[in-house]
Amino acid sequence: MTKRNTPFFIGASTLLVLATTLFFSSCSRDRIERDLNTYESPNAYLDSKKQDEQVFVIDSSGEGPIIGNQGTAIWGSIDCLQLPGGGAVTYPFLVKLVELYTPKDMIYYRMPTVSAGMPLETAGEIRLRAEKDGQELSLSQPCAFKVSMPNATPQLNYMNVYYGNENGDVVDWTTDLGVWGITQTQNPVFDIDTIGYTAFIEKLGWINADRSVATSGTYNVTFDSEEDDLTNVIFFAYLPDTKTVLQSNEGVISGIPAGASAKIVAIAVNANGNLFHFNQELTVNGNSTVMVIMTEISDPDLTTLLDSL
Repeated sequence: MTKRNTPFFIGASTLLVLATTLFFSSCSRDRIERDLNTYESPNAYLDSKKQDEQVFVIDSSGEGPIIGNQGTAIWGSIDCLQLPGGGAVTYPFLVKLVELYTPKDMIYYRMPTVSAGMPLETAGEIRLRAEKDGQELSLSQPCAFKVSMPNATPQLNYMNVYYGNENGDVVDWTTDLGVWGITQTQNPVFDIDTIGYTAFIEKLGWINADRSVATSGTYNVTFDSEEDDLTNVIFFAYLPDTKTVLQSNEGVISGIPAGASAKIVAIAVNANGNLFHFNQELTVNGNSTVMVIMTEISDPDLTTLLDSL
């Protein structure tokens, strides 16, 4: 019996089929990558929705307080203010106030409630500044302004005074005044008055009525999509049980405590200026990945969604 060699053309055909398969597979992957929906940064849109900074002209002494649009009350003396070089301040000067008391407004301002990567429960955030002839004023030491933040059900010895440590667009909350070389002289815990929470603050800037939710044992939620390029999509998580607002960093939201209910909202804008979103509610019991499909939404409907958080 004559031994026959396997004809070469069968192997060549197999290689041809394999090459064809790889070619079309590669083309399919390229097509999917090319077909992903892309978005622009939503920052300009979010900026257009931010709470306005209120400006008060202080031209003489008085009993006070200054009252913000949402009920924040501020008492202070010109004697507590100083120019950048330490000089005395004269009338008139400006006091500027931003009030953030809802998750919607914290989302628009991109002001999550996080301290050193750990979540905070919040009763509200404000930014309090003073200015003279375009120069930013500071509080002389030791000196303080009194601030009351509206709250219908404040709890005694519950909220601490946190200050915003600004690093570019990122604000990290801290109770440590030593970061700015300030020696603390006031009680760092909010008291209760007829308005809500009240405390003496020793630094102008961002102020937060907060308490720590967790110091360890938190989880991450990662976002992925087969339809959307998520590079310019901003994700937020609102934890209603603790009034905590978290924001994504490179497609990941960190610092969610075990067992927490999280309302996820994603916001993006396409090249035509159309608004897109994604929302989902989930209970977090470990690190997880959420698959995202962005859908178009109108500005009024997104506002309604954020109001319902």
